[in-house]
Amino acid sequence: TMLTGVVDTLMLSSEGDQAVGAVGTANSYISIFLILFSVISSGMMAVMTQYIGAKRPGVAQKALKLGLAFNLAVGLVISSVLFLFAKQILLALGIADGLLAPATIYLQTVGLFCICNAMAPIYGSYLRAFGHTSSMLVGTVLANVVNVALNALFLFGLHWGVFGVALATGISRLVNLIWVWGAARRRIQRVEDPNAPPSRE
Repeated sequence: TMLTGVVDTLMLSSEGDQAVGAVGTANSYISIFLILFSVISSGMMAVMTQYIGAKRPGVAQKALKLGLAFNLAVGLVISSVLFLFAKQILLALGIADGLLAPATIYLQTVGLFCICNAMAPIYGSYLRAFGHTSSMLVGTVLANVVNVALNALFLFGLHWGVFGVALATGISRLVNLIWVWGAARRRIQRVEDPNAPPSRE
């Protein structure tokens, strides 16, 4: 997932040092949120594997709903904050004046897709917990291929600069989310555990 930011920085080298510096700075803050979502999904995976080992996959699948609900709420908040207050955040962190405008564009655009970064690790952990590790790998590779292709189109074909690269990154993460969501629905059959605690929804 973090490879998309590295690719963005490399492919933006043709736009000049300011664009590269701006995207590199913005990506360093976005990476913090990626790690946060990964930690949450890892905790969910620990719970799921415990119940799968106890032959209670129905309870493990309930953990998916809890993880999705929590990350959805956190992802919506972070996406909204980054989109609405990207400039203020960068100013508070002391970014150089020359990097402010492109970094704001990148952080706003990629930040808007933070909800995808929140949901995809949950589905990825769900797939891995039930033994479908290859699906997550395929989704990640597919997202990176889409990112490179769209970067080339938006950057060298349409000349959209930093905005084009940020949009390509966001779309690639949406593609990854759709892939792992579809893989989870295809590969894992829903079961009910008669001894599962009642839902509080």
